[in-house]
Amino acid sequence: MNDATTPPTGIYGVAPPGVQATRDRGDAPALSCPLFEDEGAFRAHRSDAPERPKRLAFAGAVMRTDAQLTRTGDDGEATTGLAGSVAAGAVLVAAGQEAQVARTTVRRVMISGGSPRMRLPDQAGGWRWSALAAGRRNRRAPRQRLQSLMRSELAGVAERLCAEGWLTLLDGPLHGIRGRRGLPVVGYVKSHPRRLLDPGSWARVPGLAVGERSGLFAIGGERFAAFLRMAAPGPWGNAWSGIARIEVSAAIGERKAAATADRVQACLPRFASGQPETTRAAVALRPIAGLKRQLRHLQGEPRLALRAVRDAVTEHNREASA
Repeated sequence: MNDATTPPTGIYGVAPPGVQATRDRGDAPALSCPLFEDEGAFRAHRSDAPERPKRLAFAGAVMRTDAQLTRTGDDGEATTGLAGSVAAGAVLVAAGQEAQVARTTVRRVMISGGSPRMRLPDQAGGWRWSALAAGRRNRRAPRQRLQSLMRSELAGVAERLCAEGWLTLLDGPLHGIRGRRGLPVVGYVKSHPRRLLDPGSWARVPGLAVGERSGLFAIGGERFAAFLRMAAPGPWGNAWSGIARIEVSAAIGERKAAATADRVQACLPRFASGQPETTRAAVALRPIAGLKRQLRHLQGEPRLALRAVRDAVTEHNREASA
């Protein structure tokens, strides 16, 4: 390990139109999470892992709203809902073998805001929706329920792979991971909406060299995390371009968390998508990008999904009016 350099100030960064390269300072409250490696000092860690992991899994998920729906009750009040789908899976990278997409799941759902649940009749071609309720009667609730379902499906895939001995990277924070199981699933976070360290340490994170990570710090009592430079920012990137955050459940303990971070640090930068363009895109992972393309294919054509929903609604209304 070594002292990380402090990057120069006053450096510009540029991103494509419509893309927010960094977050506004007021978007989320700042924190000063305690560093517990290196006696609380900020240090840059180089990888000391002797070899790359023999089995590495990248778990990801996607969600899609296929149609917005409403149901008018006897009182004339309209309840909103949606028909959509979530898909989850993983890319498995084993030593000496071709990478493969595996463990894919697709769920189609009809989510109503409030109760009772809105149900759609099955349609030819395998179109079938599970009926769920968002629990709250507002327009955002169904979308939030769909996102929660996606996170749950993703967590399930990641936990099963980790339990089988795969070093498992989950695309995003550790939402839905049951820390009580003590599994070293690694969350991979591409954006940094708020400061997580004291100002002095935070200012030194962009000074990490490619392949270096910060010391581990505790986010509340549930997660341990570190910053990892995946790629150089390039001539037009801002100082944080190329920085990702890796996190694990605090339930695995400090020693296992440090060993897991070292293993991830040793292998992950080679999967980076390329030269950074924005704070988020800078550290996208190629296996995750390919996985999401496959998952969207498994979800089916959006126009066919919309047609199936319309046919189901037509059939329901015909029966309800009979």
